[in-house]
Amino acid sequence: MIYFTLSVAGRPDDSRRSEIDAAMRARDGRATWRVNPLAGRTYALLEAANEFDPADVPTVPGESVYATAIIALAVFPTAPEALPHLHDALAGRGAPAGVLAVHECEGGLVVEWDPQIGGARVVSAIIDVELRRFASGRRTELLTPLPPEVLATIARDGLQTPQLSSERVLELLIGR
Repeated sequence: MIYFTLSVAGRPDDSRRSEIDAAMRARDGRATWRVNPLAGRTYALLEAANEFDPADVPTVPGESVYATAIIALAVFPTAPEALPHLHDALAGRGAPAGVLAVHECEGGLVVEWDPQIGGARVVSAIIDVELRRFASGRRTELLTPLPPEVLATIARDGLQTPQLSSERVLELLIGR
């Protein structure tokens, strides 16, 4: 399968979603949507059996198409004064490899990254280091629907188990 991610500021209306769904069906694919009103963003995992060009996905202002399955994580610190520093650490000159965008949202921020370039452990560690400076806790929410291979990669990294595959992740087996 070929995966792309559509990132949308806000919530697309039903006609816009139908347009994207139809474009994916025309490629023998589908779009899996996830809306997060608190973060003010919507994501669609675009999945197709055959290669296609991300430029073929019709976009409008406020939308971005990434030519891979990305991870988008909303981070809501308990200490609001940490937000500018967290933003600088993730979007500034020293941003970790693979970070594609950082968006501000009500009480937090959303970081989008390519897990094939930058690992979840690195991004999470940077978030924790910046928040620790302010004795801040955090609430995080995964915003993007993810394909099985990316979920297995996150589990493999988190558990430090290199032999773990999508066929051995219980949550993925239950979903089948």
